[in-house]
Amino acid sequence: MALLASKENYPNNAQLFLRIQKAYKNADSVYPFLKYKPASIKSSMWGWLGNYTGFTGYYNPFTGEAQVNTTVPKFLHPFITCHEVAHQLGYAKENEANFVGFLAASLSQDTLLLYSAYLDMFTYSNRNLFWADTASAKAYAKMLEPAVKEDIMEWRTFNAKHKSFLEPAVRWGYTKYLQQNNQPEGMLSYDAVTSFLVGYYKKYGRL
Repeated sequence: MALLASKENYPNNAQLFLRIQKAYKNADSVYPFLKYKPASIKSSMWGWLGNYTGFTGYYNPFTGEAQVNTTVPKFLHPFITCHEVAHQLGYAKENEANFVGFLAASLSQDTLLLYSAYLDMFTYSNRNLFWADTASAKAYAKMLEPAVKEDIMEWRTFNAKHKSFLEPAVRWGYTKYLQQNNQPEGMLSYDAVTSFLVGYYKKYGRL
C-alpha cells in the first residue's frame, strides 16, 4: 500500500476511528459547523454482504452510528469513515458528505486520512474528466506514482472478485432512493463532489 511505504503500522479499527474523531475536532476549529459530538463510529457486521452489493459504509438512522465496511482494502477505510461521519452531522446528500469528509481529512496532518481522501477525490474527478476528455484522464492516471497505481489495481481486483448478480439490483434500488430524496443524479451524486472541489479551489486557490 502506498500510504505504508514508510513501514508505518496500520492502525486497528478503534485507533483509526479515534484518528477520524481527532480530524473532525481539528476541522471544527476552522469550520465550527463540523463539530462532531457525541462520536459514534462502528465497524459494520454486514461488511461481507456489502462487498457483494457495493456498499462500503452507511449511516444507521436508528442508532445514529456511522457504520464502516472494514473488509474492503484498508486504504479506503479513512475516507469512508470521514464520509459516514459527515452523514451523522446532517449532510444527507452524497456529494455533500463527500465534500465534508474531504474537508475534515484535508485539514488534518494525518497522512492516512490525507492519502485516502485525495485518492477518492482523484477517482471521482478523473472519472468525470474521462467522459469529457478521455485522453487527458488517461494521461493523468499514467502520472500517478507506481504504489498508488498498485492500490487502485488492488481496489479493482477486490471489486471484480466480489462481483455479484445482486449489485445491479441494489444499485438500482439505491438510485431510486436517492432520487426520491432530492438527489436526481442517483448514484452519480457521489461524483458530483467535483463541483464543490472546483468551487473551493477557485475561492481558496488550494485543495
